[in-house]
Parts: sequence; C-alpha cells; structure tokens
Amino acid sequence: MLTLYDDVFSPYARKVRIALYEKGVAFERVRALHGDCNRTDFLHVNPRAEVPALVDGDIHLYDSTVICEYLEDCYPAPPIYPRDPAARAQCRLLEDLADTQLDGALYAVAIVEMGRGEAHPAIHEATGRDLLRLYDELERRAREPFFCGDFSVADMALAPHLMAAMFLGFPLDPSRHPKVTAWMDRVQARPSVARDNADVMETLQRLQAAGQPGFDPYRVQWRSDRLEWVMKNGLAEWFMEEVRAGRVFFPLSLG
Repeated sequence: MLTLYDDVFSPYARKVRIALYEKGVAFERVRALHGDCNRTDFLHVNPRAEVPALVDGDIHLYDSTVICEYLEDCYPAPPIYPRDPAARAQCRLLEDLADTQLDGALYAVAIVEMGRGEAHPAIHEATGRDLLRLYDELERRAREPFFCGDFSVADMALAPHLMAAMFLGFPLDPSRHPKVTAWMDRVQARPSVARDNADVMETLQRLQAAGQPGFDPYRVQWRSDRLEWVMKNGLAEWFMEEVRAGRVFFPLSLG
C-alpha cells in the first residue's frame, strides 16, 4: 500500500489526496499536524522535510506535481490529465499558477492574520490586489464544467488555494467572476473534494476545541515563490525583521 506523508491543511497535500480519491487508490497516511513539516521521520523520503511525500515500495517521491504525474502513470484510469497535448499543457500551466502565484500571494497573510491574529495593512492590501489579478486571469481561462473540460489536476491544484483565500477573507465576486464562482460550486460538490473538505473541517474544529493552532505562526518555513512575492511587494524589511526575530527557517538541505 502507498504511504503518504502529509499535512491536512497543505494545499499541495490536498491536491495529492484528491487525486488518490479520484483514482480510488488506497493509501496510508502519516499526518504532520500543526504545520510541523520539519520532521525527521520522513527525511529518507524528502530531505527537505516538506509535505507531501509518497512511498510506494522502494520508490520515494516528493513534490505534489511529481507525485500526481506518477499516480497518473501507475493508475491511468480515470485520467486526471487531458489526453490532448495542448490541453495537457494548459492543465500544467494552471497547476503551476496555483502552486506558485496563488500560494505566494496567500502565504504571508495566512501567517500574520490567521496564525497570529494580527493586522498588517500592507500585506493585506498586496494580497487583495494580487488575488484580484489572479481571479481575473482564472475568469478568462474558465471553461465548463471544469478548467480543462473534464475534472483534472488543474482543478485539484486551484481549488484548495481558492478555498483558503475565501477562508482568509478574500472571496470571489460573483458579478465579476461568475464563471469561477460557478466552477467553485461544481468543484465543492465533487465527491473527492467533499471528502477532503470534511477532513479539513473536522481537523480544524478538533484543534479549535483543544485550543491548538493549525500551525506554528512564529516558526515558519519559507522558500522560492513565497519569498519572491514578499520582495516584489516591497515587504523586504518586514521579512528581515522576521529573520532577525528567529521566526523564519528554510527547508533542510541534503547536507
């Protein structure tokens, strides 16, 4: 049986779980709760200690895109990528938009507003501005019933980020983004997504009842597009203060 190392709230882990549910593939979960992705028990799978990571016998994989492509190769039915080369490329571009631009726009605001319960007008304004740009782009690209026609990795990648954006107070405007709004309704009704949503909500409610946070907002892992977003939005000094205060760490290296 496959083993998936994940965090219930990670949009990347959510993408992989939805893919597994769509394909009906059984898997064992090893959860990294409370944002504790700097564990040591799966460094043999991913030396960067990031989720998701997948073990299939002697095969050790990480990065949600690589994992989804592996699942498609091993379990081709039902497909989660379009067969047409042009549509498949568009699917990958939308997945990349979710995994880089949407993730980058949401990371800092999630730390500050949701994690710490603090206000930071500059971060909030930059997030809102960038998300509006991305919502407009998605409205332009939207198709029925899903972004690539049939339900695909593009939808699996986009949905968790957009759900997080709404949770953080950046909802879609149905009058400006009617296609994406309707798409979101269809995605949420998908059994695989509904199953994962239920898992997320149950975990969130359980942590809230226990007075536990979903992640540690004062010890935060940074990388790549998240850093780019901070820098290009003029938040370098805020980030350096985070570094000086010891609230920042980076993924483990191979060394």
